Amino acid sequence: MALDAAVKRLFTGGRSPQQEMLRAVSSEDPDERRAAVARVASSRKYREEWAIKGFVAIALLESEPQVRCVAIRALARVDDPRAPETMLKILNHEDYPPREVWPPTPVVRWDATEALAELAERNVPDETQRTQVLDTFIERLTVDTDRHARMAAAKGLRYFQDLVAVRALIAGLRDDDFAVVHACEASLVHLTGRTHHGSDLAWEEWLTANQDAPFAHAGEIPPSREPLYTTRWGKAMYDTKEVVDFLWPGSDD
Repeated sequence: MALDAAVKRLFTGGRSPQQEMLRAVSSEDPDERRAAVARVASSRKYREEWAIKGFVAIALLESEPQVRCVAIRALARVDDPRAPETMLKILNHEDYPPREVWPPTPVVRWDATEALAELAERNVPDETQRTQVLDTFIERLTVDTDRHARMAAAKGLRYFQDLVAVRALIAGLRDDDFAVVHACEASLVHLTGRTHHGSDLAWEEWLTANQDAPFAHAGEIPPSREPLYTTRWGKAMYDTKEVVDFLWPGSDD
């Protein structure tokens, strides 16, 4: 049977992206729906109007999380206001009836928050959406029970030069999960060009002293956060030194 199917595909050329999208919204098998969405997303047609509409419908209403996540990731690559609008509806699903937005699972919230951060990085949200995007990142960072969603929210806040974002990130440094704390510190460094190594108290003091121009050094990298290497050769040299130091401690003395 598998050979017969392969031969048929060889001579028929397979399904078109439009046919795959139809399969994505009509098949009873979630694995087939997921594969169909993935094939549309990897095609050259993924930015076309019918494709975007299909991704939006699946991202909002699909009940199977993995199928939904594939559509969300596809929308993250689309520079269209409907992409951030869809992520906002997913992450604020309590504001909509279930017939408009299926309640998201933790992995769906994670992917939607990550997608919104990628869209914010490219300035895809329009002016009418930016305030809601900022508020949504702050809410996800504050209340989401999924660590990955909180980390993605912290990442998204780095694209807002706003004191509200800075204060939310400082508050995020008190998170119980170190990975979330690390993400908040990284975004604070991105926004301010300064680092306080995850200390919320030090950041509070810095903000009090710099409220008039908190973003004056945005984009700078503090010396303590400079990368140890930037090329493959540099990585090889670094790894070699680590091995030498482990095998012969104090050999540089």
